[in-house]
Amino acid sequence: MMSITTLKNFRLIMPGVFIFIIILFVCQDDFIGLTNTISIFNDITTQDILLSIVVLLAGSLYYVFDIRDLLWNQYHKRVKDNIKEELLRPFMNEFDDNQQSIIKSGNKLMNIFYSFIDNDRSLSEKANRVRFNGLIWTSSVDATIIAAFGSFIFLIRFIVNKDGYAICMCIILVVLSLFCRYLVELTTRKHIALSNEQLDAIIQLHRSDLGEKIRVLI
Repeated sequence: MMSITTLKNFRLIMPGVFIFIIILFVCQDDFIGLTNTISIFNDITTQDILLSIVVLLAGSLYYVFDIRDLLWNQYHKRVKDNIKEELLRPFMNEFDDNQQSIIKSGNKLMNIFYSFIDNDRSLSEKANRVRFNGLIWTSSVDATIIAAFGSFIFLIRFIVNKDGYAICMCIILVVLSLFCRYLVELTTRKHIALSNEQLDAIIQLHRSDLGEKIRVLI
């Protein structure tokens, strides 16, 4: 079972891990040096704390500067817009276009959605699947951005030093970034599908209460 707190912690840690890996790649001169450096981690003891601090610091900076939002916002908006549309759909005939626009503005419908999730045990159990997919979703976003940034660093390094290792790593990270971008699309679709399961249950089991909550918004 994945709680909201666990999800938030992972969303802070994962970017730091990705950034640390990119830094590790950049600090090497060839694949042999990279292999030797990675092998050192098998015997880490007291350095664990320092490495954890580096990871958390990198993740915190990534979070503070909202770097994830550069890519995630457009996909997150797709999920939120779908939730709003589906919640309002059974009652659309009751409101004109202007009223529908008011109801869908801001996070009013999202707050109603989460209120049902938090107060219905069956919906809360479904939310665990949504949170797990959400972790893969945001991690894919993070990996896309950080791998793309890493490939740019290696491209600059290749232009300056004509380094074979650099151009190989640049190509690898470009491919990785494109693959992760594809994962972002897949997990977005999965997130919409999972939230639709929750929405179907809300409309079926709480239709009357849902209608009352929506009418109050006007």
